[in-house]
Amino acid sequence: MLKRQAFLKAGDTLSNNDKKRETRSDRNASLFCSILLVMNLFLLRYKKYLLDITLVIVVVLFIFGVYHFRTQLGIALWNKLHLSPQVMLTLNTDAVFAVEIGNYYFNVYGDDVYDLKKAEKYFKKAIQIDPKVPDAWHQLARIDFLHGDFDSALYKINKQIEIHGDNFMASYYIRGLIHGFRKESEMAESDFLMFLEWDPINWAARNDLAWVYFEQARYEDTFVVAERGIEYFPNNPWLLNIAGASLLNLERYKEAEIFLSHAFLQAEQLTNRDWEKAYPGNDPRIASQGLAEMKEAIKRNLSLVVNK
Repeated sequence: MLKRQAFLKAGDTLSNNDKKRETRSDRNASLFCSILLVMNLFLLRYKKYLLDITLVIVVVLFIFGVYHFRTQLGIALWNKLHLSPQVMLTLNTDAVFAVEIGNYYFNVYGDDVYDLKKAEKYFKKAIQIDPKVPDAWHQLARIDFLHGDFDSALYKINKQIEIHGDNFMASYYIRGLIHGFRKESEMAESDFLMFLEWDPINWAARNDLAWVYFEQARYEDTFVVAERGIEYFPNNPWLLNIAGASLLNLERYKEAEIFLSHAFLQAEQLTNRDWEKAYPGNDPRIASQGLAEMKEAIKRNLSLVVNK
């Protein structure tokens, strides 16, 4: 009897659980039927508005998606289609993105798009968003340099270096150029040497340092700096020309003729694209003119040697 009673007790418990489950199932079924009934009534009553309601839902979801993913959307639309930069900046208000737009108009990416006014506008916009954004002060200094406003260029490049220090060493190179055109030879030399410690085989920096020495009539130093660059770039017409010009002034005419003849030969093989790469930030539309002037300068130096 005890075992039977225990069994029956357990049986009674299972039976009660089954009854509870059955009750819950009935309730769920009733609720589901009620929901279906309400939906059916809603569809019957508002059937003619169903399309409008669907459109409203789609528009709301679209607006939410655009707002939520506006940063990624702005970058994607700009990179693919270069749509209105002002509109893109409303989607993505990031300062780095503004710098990217400025770089596009500064022809940094080689797209042959060159508009200094627009470039300057978006670099300034980047600084308005974040005064410490990388490279904006640097690029504004380059634009002022191209305009011949060396005082403003110096202020901006100093601001860049003050904020970012050695994080972007090219700023020292740009400051060297600015000092050079301001006839501040010692400061130009210091900046070029600092840059060359970081990038000792940069031919452009060696060429510009050589010109700083040349303008001071330091022809031996000019030749030494140029010759070191020629060790890495034996066919570089810019280095060959300044080396030949320094030898001409040292009255080492035979050596000068060798360097200048080689410079002219290499310059004849340059294309407009080569000139653009050598002078980044300059208007690509003047490449042919710049290249012609360079060849003429080498030819003039060569004629001075031949006539000696």
